[in-house]
Amino acid sequence: MRARKGFTLIELLVVIAIIAVLIGLLLPAVQKVREAAARSQCQNNLKQIGLALHNYANANGSLPPASQVPYANVNDDSNNDFRGPFGPNWAVLILPQLEQDNLYNLANPMSYPGVAVTHVTKQSKFTGTYPFGYNESWRVVGSQPLKVFLCPSDPNNSNPFTDPNTNPPAGGWARGNYGATAGYEDYDHQNGGASYQTSAAGIPQQNGMVSSPVMSANYGARITDIRDGTANTIMVAELRAGLTPIDPRGVWAMGFSGSSIVNGGRASYNPTPNNLIGGVAADGGDELQNGAAYCTPDTAAQGMGCTTGGTIMTSAQSRSLHTGGVNCCFADGSVHFVKNSVSQLTWVQLLSKNDGQTTGTDY
Repeated sequence: MRARKGFTLIELLVVIAIIAVLIGLLLPAVQKVREAAARSQCQNNLKQIGLALHNYANANGSLPPASQVPYANVNDDSNNDFRGPFGPNWAVLILPQLEQDNLYNLANPMSYPGVAVTHVTKQSKFTGTYPFGYNESWRVVGSQPLKVFLCPSDPNNSNPFTDPNTNPPAGGWARGNYGATAGYEDYDHQNGGASYQTSAAGIPQQNGMVSSPVMSANYGARITDIRDGTANTIMVAELRAGLTPIDPRGVWAMGFSGSSIVNGGRASYNPTPNNLIGGVAADGGDELQNGAAYCTPDTAAQGMGCTTGGTIMTSAQSRSLHTGGVNCCFADGSVHFVKNSVSQLTWVQLLSKNDGQTTGTDY
C-alpha cells in the first residue's frame, strides 16, 4: 500500500498561524486606508460647503446667518433655546448652492417668520412659550439626511435627534457634521454679528482677544468684513453627532451651538478641538440644553464632553473622529486639518474674523 501525501497537524497549525499574523498586519493598514478615504470625503464635503457659502455671498452680498431668531436682542439668551420659534439656519439657506433646489423649495425659507416680528425683553432663562405664531413649516426638511453634511468617520450621524420633551415639535431631526463658526464666545454675546471682548479669565482674556463671528444669529459677514484675512479665519468646522438620541449635537438644520454652529474656546474649560473635558456640574466642555440628561464623564472621555448644568445652547467646541484633529474650511475656501495640539490662543484667533492679531501658525 502507498502512503497518502498530505499536511501534518503541525504543518497545518503553522500555516494557520502565518495567516493569522498576516491578517493582523493587514488590518491596521486597511483601517488606515479606510480612514484616509473617510477623511478625504470629509474634506471634499467641506470644499463643497465652502464653495456654496461663497456663491451665496456673491448672490446676496454676505454670508447667510448662522441662525434666524428675529425675536432675540443683543446679548440675550432667547436665541439659545430650541423651544423657541427659530428659523432656517445657514445650512438650509445654502441648499440651492448645493444643488438641493427641490429641498429648498419644500422648506420655502422665505416664508419665515410669516408674521410681524415681536422682540422679547432681555431674559436670562426661557420662562414659557413665545407667543408669536411664526410660520415654522420649513422644519419639514429637518428630517432629511444629506450626504454633503455627513462625515463618513462618524458612525453616530445616522441616529436622528428627538428631544425627550417633544420639543421642538418635529422629532427625528437628521444629523450633520459641520458647523458655521460664530467666534469663540457664548452664542448670545455674538447676536447680530456683535464683537465681544473676552471677560472670562484665561488665555484669550489675558491677550486682549475680541471674539468677532463670521456668522451668528441674524448675521452673516461680507467677505470684505473678514479683516484678519480669509486665509486666517475658519468659516466652517467639524462637529460630532450626539452619542444618544437626546443629545442635540450634530443636527444640520438646527441653528444652535453644537448642532450646526461652532463657538467654543473662550476659557480653559473648553479650550481647543477634541478636548476631553466635561461630564461635571461645573463648567466643562460644551454648554448645551438638558445637559444633565446625557453629559457624563464617560462621554467626555470619548471626546464628547459637556457640562451637566447646561440649560440652553450656549457654546460648543469643534470635534471629530479623525485621528489627531479636525477638518476646517477657511474663509478663502481652502480646507485644512487643524491639529488637536493647536494652542488655545491660535484656535480662538482662527475663529475670530477681526481680532487684529497676528494668527499663530501652530495648527
